[in-house]
Amino acid sequence: MILYSENQLDTAWQYDCKQRSAKGRHWISRADYENLFVLYFESVLRGDELIKVDIYIPEDLLLSIDTEIEFDEEELH
Repeated sequence: MILYSENQLDTAWQYDCKQRSAKGRHWISRADYENLFVLYFESVLRGDELIKVDIYIPEDLLLSIDTEIEFDEEELH
């Protein structure tokens, strides 16, 4: 399961925009970024070896893959 907050997605998209600007590339919409962002993380979780998406993802988000989140039963209701 992929869990991310809207704030994390916004931060990642803003990072992508800054990287694109620095390289003289056009920005992509937040919606397009989200689609590619989810595609990337789903590919990682499936164990795909070659994953190619044309976006920039902050390193801290990449390092958070496979981080376990524990919930108390009460938090789920």
